[in-house]
Amino acid sequence: MDVEITDDQFFKQLYCVIGELHQIAQTQLAKQATFRGQGRLIFLLANNEGVSQRELATLARVKPGSISEVLERLEKDQLVERWRDQQDRRIVRVKLTAKGQQMHLKNLRARQEFERQLLRNVSATERAAFVQVLQKIHREMTTHYGELMPKHCKDGEKD
Repeated sequence: MDVEITDDQFFKQLYCVIGELHQIAQTQLAKQATFRGQGRLIFLLANNEGVSQRELATLARVKPGSISEVLERLEKDQLVERWRDQQDRRIVRVKLTAKGQQMHLKNLRARQEFERQLLRNVSATERAAFVQVLQKIHREMTTHYGELMPKHCKDGEKD
């Protein structure tokens, strides 16, 4: 028997779950990181080794000036290494140190375990159906509100 769900009920449930998911994820990540934003930058650096500081700011969607402070803290904690580009001395490049790579792997394992716990009772069929619904919603969002949407999502995927 199909249960009729109103648009309002659907979105209330969706917003509730998204909010709770965000809160739990932030709480869990806070246990791994020493300060807010650290995990995100470590993830970006793990996937973009030797990126310039300006490019990293673009990837992180923050102002270049804001990223300097965070990188100083990461450098102080020996998680990143910065150096001047040999071809263009104005450019500062950044990469993870071995300690930073270990932190990335630790964060990655913790995230994977978190995801496993949440999805353990959700079948492959249910996951596929849910992703299809999200993709449909994303297409409608893009059609009607594309100019308001962040540019970091591709086909409904967020990095």
